[in-house]
Amino acid sequence: MGTFELIFSQDDDRLGGPSGQKRLGSAVLLYNALWFTRVRWIVVFVFTILGLTGTLMPGRWKNAGLVPPTRWPWVLAGTLIMANIFFYIFTRRLNEDSPNRAVEANIWLQIIVDLIVVTVMVHMIGSTITFIAFTYLFHIALACIFFPQKYSLLVTLLAAFLYIFTVVLEILEVLPAAGVLTETTRLYKQGPHMVMIIAGSAVFVWLVVWYFISSLSTAVRKRDQQLATANAQLIKADEEKTQKMLITTHELKAPFAGIESNIQVLKYQFWNEIPESVKELINRIDVRAQTLRERITQILVLGDLKTRPTDEKLSEPVDLKSVMDTVIENINEKAMERNVILDVNVPSTSALGNKEDLRILFSNLVTNAIVYSNEGGRVKISTKQVEDEVLLSVSDYGIGIRDDALPHIFEEYYRTKEASKFNKMSTGLGLSIVKEIVRNLGLRMRVTSKEEEGTTFEVAIPVAGMPHSRLV
Repeated sequence: MGTFELIFSQDDDRLGGPSGQKRLGSAVLLYNALWFTRVRWIVVFVFTILGLTGTLMPGRWKNAGLVPPTRWPWVLAGTLIMANIFFYIFTRRLNEDSPNRAVEANIWLQIIVDLIVVTVMVHMIGSTITFIAFTYLFHIALACIFFPQKYSLLVTLLAAFLYIFTVVLEILEVLPAAGVLTETTRLYKQGPHMVMIIAGSAVFVWLVVWYFISSLSTAVRKRDQQLATANAQLIKADEEKTQKMLITTHELKAPFAGIESNIQVLKYQFWNEIPESVKELINRIDVRAQTLRERITQILVLGDLKTRPTDEKLSEPVDLKSVMDTVIENINEKAMERNVILDVNVPSTSALGNKEDLRILFSNLVTNAIVYSNEGGRVKISTKQVEDEVLLSVSDYGIGIRDDALPHIFEEYYRTKEASKFNKMSTGLGLSIVKEIVRNLGLRMRVTSKEEEGTTFEVAIPVAGMPHSRLV
């Protein structure tokens, strides 16, 4: 049995041209700011472990030739806890619509506080007698990813300034000597010149690392900008093509309406006078005309959904039972033609959506279930509420869908070989319409199917009057 989920993120319908700046958008920066707060708790945990082991097991440290950390890990852990709570509250007040400057300022503040904490840690562990100074590289690398090259250079220079300034204060004995290594474990007695050489070497390595990472990051941003520009051009071209197609399709409605009306005149006024061979030809024309009319209608519906403004929101409470009753009334005749039983259990439930869109959505799902059911089969339609959503499911026990075909069934004009043989009149647009409605209304859909056993479409619709969030 195969399963496929149709989920759209909030940014799927906001594709457009680049902003002209080689930097990340507010949504990505906001995610990164929250990620910083989560990572900081790990650092708090590490400092806490250092403080515990240094306080409770000082002998173990001394046996290893190390000075047990007793006080400074607790101070740094407490500082980070208070800072992280502030950053978390500050970041949560921002959203994806917040200006880039506000989110960037948040990240800058976090970086500055972190660099100060790192500087204190470097001094306490040993600024030039250990390799701890390379922990600055963590923030330098992240700055290269988050910011343009010139801003990441500022972070690198700030880290270098704090580090060199600390080393100078140590040389001048303004800061007391510190470090986790005892005198007996130090390999040599460092003089001021050697200390500056070691510190300068570390900063040199930072600058080299910054150059490579920032260059790669700039290249990636430039490439991303080119792709965004190309994507915007493709979207514009597709929109123009869609508009032309819709105009042409709309113009075809009148000729086909004339053909169908003339066929009806022939059937009701002159049918008895027409030879059997001509009747068969007229019937074939009638069937083809109906199929083309249905395809024209679906193309126009799909075009309307695809060209709908992307800022259109879920607008009104809708009674799902009322919508489903209308759908069943319209397609009940088709079910009777195939001798398919409709088992409907949709109680009155107020959901948030667009009434006409939901009607089209339900109609396509139920019609598909009827068409691809075996003769004399059953289609089950039911709902259940899960937290703040109503899950509406439409199940048939027909031909089913192959596992490898499931990811493609929502593509325009896609039909499996089995479906083409079973229903030669299909337009291949029904599920494409379903996909656009799911996208526009911010819903979720899951398809579960097994060949020769049937298919279940389950769509999650927000309950009206309850807080909910569009899935990402």
